[in-house]
Amino acid sequence: MNRAEVTQLLKKIKGKYPGFQIPNDLQSLQTMVDEWLEDLESTPFEVAAENLRRHSDRAEQWPPSIGGLKQPLQTEEELYHESMKRSAQEFLAKREEWLKTSVGPPEHIRAMMSLPHEQRLEAIRAYAARNER
Repeated sequence: MNRAEVTQLLKKIKGKYPGFQIPNDLQSLQTMVDEWLEDLESTPFEVAAENLRRHSDRAEQWPPSIGGLKQPLQTEEELYHESMKRSAQEFLAKREEWLKTSVGPPEHIRAMMSLPHEQRLEAIRAYAARNER
């Protein structure tokens, strides 16, 4: 990416995120562009622009980081698999907590479930009738 592309990218970010601060004075602006160019010079403009588009499409509240703009583009399939993997990891973390905090059924239900099939059905019907609203 070159200086003109960094400037164009900063304008795109400002357009999508009005709170994104771009300095008003020329010296500070040049410093900002130089710093961004240092981090982004090996990143093609198209990659950074597409990463910005995807970031804003996810309705992110804050502008992307420079690192987020540098990431290699992933296909929609790769993004999908990544999100599914994150979801599975979150579920497994919750599952561990659930296992630690879960309790078994009350003793009267446990006793009912250990009855032979016909007696169990009768006990369940009786229980349901007692607890019907």
